[in-house]
Amino acid sequence: MNASTLFEKEKYEKALEKLNKAEKLAEKAKSSDLMCRVLLHKGEVMDSMDYPEEALELYEKALDISSRLFLNEPQDSSYQKCLYNSIGLIGTNLEDRDSFSAAEKSYGRTNKLFDGITDEYNKLIAEQPENSEYLLNYLKTLKNIGAYFLIIGQPEKQIPLTNSTLETFRKILILQPENPNILEQLDLFVRKLGEEFLENELFEDAKKLYDQLQEIYRSLLEKYPDNEIVIHYFIFSYGYLGDLQSIQGYPEKMEETYLQALSIVEDNLRKNPEDAAFLVNRGKIYEEIGLNYSESGDPEKANSFYEKALANFEGMTGKYPDDQDYQFKLTETFGNLGKLFAKIKRIEKAKQCYMYKIKIYESLFENGPEDEDLKMEIIDTFTQIGNLYAEAGDRDQAKEYYEKAIEGYEMLLSENPESTDFEIGISDVLTALGDMYAKVEHEDVESEDETEDAEFEIAREYYEKALKLNEKEFGRYPDDSTCQDELVRTLGKIGDSFAAQERYIDAVPYYRRIIEIKEQAVRDNPVEWIYIMTLTNSLYQLGYLYGQIGEIELEKQQYSKAEELFSRLLHDEKISLPVKQILAFDVQGRGIDLLNSRKYDSAKGALDLALEFFENEYEKNPKEPENYPFICEALHQSGRLQQSLENFEEAAKIFDSLLPAVEKLLESNPENAENAEYREKAGINYTDAGEVYYLIEEYEKSKQSFKRALDINEVLLDEEPDNPIYKINQAETFEKYAKLLSKLGRNEEADDYSTKSKEIYRKLAEEDCGEKDTDE
Repeated sequence: MNASTLFEKEKYEKALEKLNKAEKLAEKAKSSDLMCRVLLHKGEVMDSMDYPEEALELYEKALDISSRLFLNEPQDSSYQKCLYNSIGLIGTNLEDRDSFSAAEKSYGRTNKLFDGITDEYNKLIAEQPENSEYLLNYLKTLKNIGAYFLIIGQPEKQIPLTNSTLETFRKILILQPENPNILEQLDLFVRKLGEEFLENELFEDAKKLYDQLQEIYRSLLEKYPDNEIVIHYFIFSYGYLGDLQSIQGYPEKMEETYLQALSIVEDNLRKNPEDAAFLVNRGKIYEEIGLNYSESGDPEKANSFYEKALANFEGMTGKYPDDQDYQFKLTETFGNLGKLFAKIKRIEKAKQCYMYKIKIYESLFENGPEDEDLKMEIIDTFTQIGNLYAEAGDRDQAKEYYEKAIEGYEMLLSENPESTDFEIGISDVLTALGDMYAKVEHEDVESEDETEDAEFEIAREYYEKALKLNEKEFGRYPDDSTCQDELVRTLGKIGDSFAAQERYIDAVPYYRRIIEIKEQAVRDNPVEWIYIMTLTNSLYQLGYLYGQIGEIELEKQQYSKAEELFSRLLHDEKISLPVKQILAFDVQGRGIDLLNSRKYDSAKGALDLALEFFENEYEKNPKEPENYPFICEALHQSGRLQQSLENFEEAAKIFDSLLPAVEKLLESNPENAENAEYREKAGINYTDAGEVYYLIEEYEKSKQSFKRALDINEVLLDEEPDNPIYKINQAETFEKYAKLLSKLGRNEEADDYSTKSKEIYRKLAEEDCGEKDTDE
């Protein structure tokens, strides 16, 4: 078994052994090319084993080798690939670690290589502009270098790279103005880079990029005015500019820009009114203007442009009936437009779009009555229409289209009774019908309970029908994951419907059945953590139900089983650190929920497990800032638990460890966008610490903690004076600090802080009342 196969099977140690042997052989053979590939593969293995520093060292070594190989023989495509892979893996490694200091150090070691690489590529492409492989490899290299610059916080370094690339494209297009591959690559390069600029709010850089792109097209059209490929890409470029203006908050400019593109389309349609490509462009321009207005919060304007798009595409129906590609693209277009209408709650217009889809599919179905996929498309579209009406609260219409979908599935099932897909399809539609009735919203308070019960019964009737189908399919194919998932989903729907009525004892059997299925899935997939994770979720849900019916021991058993599973995952060396962090967050969240519900014994098991994990990670690297928020939250929740258990001395010891970590967190990156959230949590930490120190009569430490909390709260409220969370935090700190001051005999100050606290609560209550009055 080779290293790649071992890597795919996650047998990293054995893969590493193979690669170490390969490295020695490459060294003996003096094969730099082979050495480069071995180093990259070794780096990927080390990354997967959670040794990012070692992986980075290997990637950088591969970059050094591949850059030298490329500079000596730039026309060798294998060297080109090794080069862009090296840069790409370095970038991915640094992005995953999210460590600015590591990125900065890496850049210091590698940046000297990049200028020579781009210069050599420009020479190569100028000499052989017809070689598309060279161009593609160059673009991949530039993309990875550009991503690297973003990671190290120096996006401005992309600009000379971008200018160089666009100049290269311009020179090639002068020689090959009708080469669709080159034009496609130019468009893709600008589109992807533009998206990165927009994501990082580099709006001026994005505009310059799009302006440069348009200038290339204009210069080509001056020489070749009838080049339709260039015209279409020129039209697309207006869309990039229009979207930029919309993101910047200039909807009028956006519309004006798109209308410039529309004028180009109309000019060409005057020459050839039946040109399908330009007709599509016209409809898409209307659609894009509408979409931008929708996203900027103007549904009326969005609707007016969507209607123009619909009228345009309606005019394209009935044409080219034998051209299946044309017909399928048109159905896709109507489908997308239907979703856009649905998003702005224009249900009838959305339905109109979907009915055009069905009409086209039915005409295709007439020519191919054996085509099962076409019938499935029609059924799916009926379901979409049913979903539309269900979301709009029109149950009668929704039911009509859901039942059409079921009829379609039943027809297909009669032709192929062994098909699992069709019975699962029916169960999905039945579940959608159940969901429609399970969403109970009534204004008539007097009859609310009775109506809710009746509608939950209707919902369960549909769920039970779906359940019978799912049980049947599961019985036939118990190892099929789709059959398992469908059965679990329907059992959960029925259980949740009982829980929503507080009929917890009726919900229990359904969750017990879910757990049986998930436990078997874990036995069948012992190394797959995701199966264990989903099982723990169901155990917590069943534990909650047992708690609601007073079966306390059974409740604790479910939580205990879940914790054992979490512990197994968190101690599994094969599971990567990011996954373990997700698992630790999950078990910590469960612990917090249990703590807030005063289930202290069960909360302790979950919170201790999370604390153990985060403490271990913190102790491994106490200078790594990304560990600070995790250890702070874990310590804080453990301190809260001990405080709730009235173990005040133990709680005080935990807060003694917590507060220095809190200060490290606040100092680690004061400019971080999350800093306000960290400061808000820090204020709560200090307030809770102050209260615990007060309870064990360490009054000086209590006073210092409350004062630190007050300082933090004051700064936050200066920044956001209307933030209700900050106000509540300040009121709680005032209230608890007042108790300390009273204990210290400073009664006047204590009264002052107590009055301030009550005043904040009074104003917040008035604001809430005012909001409710306004809503009414």
